[in-house]
Order: sequence, then structure tokens, then C-alpha cells
Amino acid sequence: MNRSNSSGRPATSGGFLMVGGMSSRRLDIPPTIAPRVVWQYDDSDNIITQYVSVVNIVFIVNIQMGEEMNSAADRQKPKPYHHGDLRHALIQAGLEMLSEGGAAALDLRKVARKAGVSHAAPYRHFADKQALVAAINEEGFRRLAERIQSTLREASDDTLEQLQAIARAYVQFAQEHSWLMREMFSGLTVEREAFPDLYTASKAVFTFYMEVVKRGQERGSLIDGDPGALAGVLWSLLHGVAMLTIENQMRPYTDGPDGAERVTRFSVQMLYEGLGRK
Repeated sequence: MNRSNSSGRPATSGGFLMVGGMSSRRLDIPPTIAPRVVWQYDDSDNIITQYVSVVNIVFIVNIQMGEEMNSAADRQKPKPYHHGDLRHALIQAGLEMLSEGGAAALDLRKVARKAGVSHAAPYRHFADKQALVAAINEEGFRRLAERIQSTLREASDDTLEQLQAIARAYVQFAQEHSWLMREMFSGLTVEREAFPDLYTASKAVFTFYMEVVKRGQERGSLIDGDPGALAGVLWSLLHGVAMLTIENQMRPYTDGPDGAERVTRFSVQMLYEGLGRK
């Protein structure tokens, strides 16, 4: 006779089932997937068999699978942006990508991914890649203008020193942001005239050159002539020195920690002596 406890279930000993004086190991099933167990006797072999509710297992598995699917869906959702200024965040992401691989690396989807927003988010502000590049260039001209303006504030009223200040700011900016500088003046990706804000930002930089030339003419330290034309000569010199420097085309003259500044200063000095009154 098989022994059983007062509940009617077979007696157990140390996690074993006691059957006819013999023990057999019980199948342990985690309670999370076996909430209900039915005990029955197999009349043919007198062995206790454990049946687990299949319906309960399927129900629990479905719940677990649903939770995993929801978790995966949450991971695939685009990150919400918390910066509050999507346009600025996209421009900043574009600037970073530009510094890493040039204009060829720019792509609206990649920029969106770097900014942590959905692929569709950039189109709220930029119709296409050209519009994004134009905004990046505009930001570049704004930063260049700020650099020149800050440097001029520290310079004296002397015309030559002001010319040297503008040149120093221009070349240093090109050295620090070489990829941005190349893109700002490439003319291959966008045309400034097609983007009014970009065009205005670029002209704001040129205005600094003209103002220095005008002040020099008013003081009698520079020759007479069209201020815009003379400012164009100055700009040509600055841009030539800057681009040749970042492309390593001025070596060995630009070698050394102060090489680029030395070449810049010398170039402006030669220009000034050519523009100065005899």
C-alpha cells in the first residue's frame, strides 16, 4: 500500500516521491510556469505521473514573449531630444561629422542618428542635404565673424595692427576648423545666393575687412580707392595663407609652433607696405 500524507497526496521524502516503499524523483517545475499540478496514478505500472496544465504554460509563455517584444520595440524607438532646439542640435551634429570626414560624411539620416532623434526629424528644418550644409556653413561664418570681432576689440586703433589682428584670427580659425573652412568656401555643395541667411552671414565677415580699410583711409594710413576692392585684396591674401597653411603647402615656412603666425604676419606686412602711402 502506498503511503500518503493527510492531504491525499503521495508522501515525499527529501524531495522524492514514496511509491510502494520505493522512491522516485519528482519533476520540479518553477511555480511561475506550473501554477497547477494534478496527481494521478498509472494503473498499469503503479507509477505516479505528473501532469502540468498545458493551457497555463501557453498562457505564461505568451505573456513572457509579449513582454520581450514590447521591450524590443521600446529599444527601437527613436530617442526623444531633450535639448529643446532641434535645429541647433542637428547643426552641431553636422559640424562634428564634418570634422570627422568632410562633407561626404554628411547625411540627414546619419546626422539624425548622431543627434539622437528620428530619421524624419531633420526634415522639420531642412528640405535636403544642401539645406543642412548651408546651415552649417552659415554657422561657420557666424563663428568666424565672432572670432574676428573679438580679436579686433583687443587690438589698438593702429591700422597695421588691426590688419594683423584680422589675419591672425582668420588663419587660426582655419587651422582649428579646417574641414569647416574648406566647406564654407568650396562652392561645390551649395551656392550662397540660394540661401539668404548664409549669404548674409558670409557678407558680415567681409564687412570687417572693409571697415578696417575705411578707417585706415580716414586716418590717411591707407591709399585711396574703392574700400571693397581693397578689402578684396586683403581677403585674398588672408584666404590664400589660411588654405595653403591647412593644406601644408607653405612648408617649411610654417614649420614650428609659431610658423603659421610668422608667415601670416609677414604676408600682411608686405601687403601693408604695398597699400601704404609712400
